[in-house]
Amino acid sequence: MRATLAVLCLVLLPGAAYVVVFEGLRWFGEGDAPRLLRPVVRRAHRAVRRAAASVEGLLDGLERVGLVRRTPRPEPVPTVLLVLELRRLAAQVCAIEAAGQPHQAARLAAALAAYDHVLVELCGRADLRVPIGLLPLDPRHRLALETDLVASGVDW
Repeated sequence: MRATLAVLCLVLLPGAAYVVVFEGLRWFGEGDAPRLLRPVVRRAHRAVRRAAASVEGLLDGLERVGLVRRTPRPEPVPTVLLVLELRRLAAQVCAIEAAGQPHQAARLAAALAAYDHVLVELCGRADLRVPIGLLPLDPRHRLALETDLVASGVDW
């Protein structure tokens, strides 16, 4: 009996630890929460947004009274300009892919990183789920963001 438990512990515990670490790394790299944690993550995101809104309201009130002085926030870039920039960067990516210039991979990586940066910023403006991670995005995530933007009414 003890030998069976010892073998199960030696096999199951490292396997479970491997699965937990692998899912954590995938979550960190791709931004998709593990299936079991998605409801908890959604609730946490809502709670953080509510807390941020209440802190923002508190700071606005303190600023009106004169107790707190914040630096002025820069004006955000209008959405129309972001759409135009996305259109320009998409044309640039197509031109780089079609041209036979040297260092094409480096040029394409830089153009895709700029395209993904504008795409993520535009998704944030449209109140869509924004992925967390390094740019350039995975092509699957880029396509998902583009389809979400088109579904929300943004066209470029």
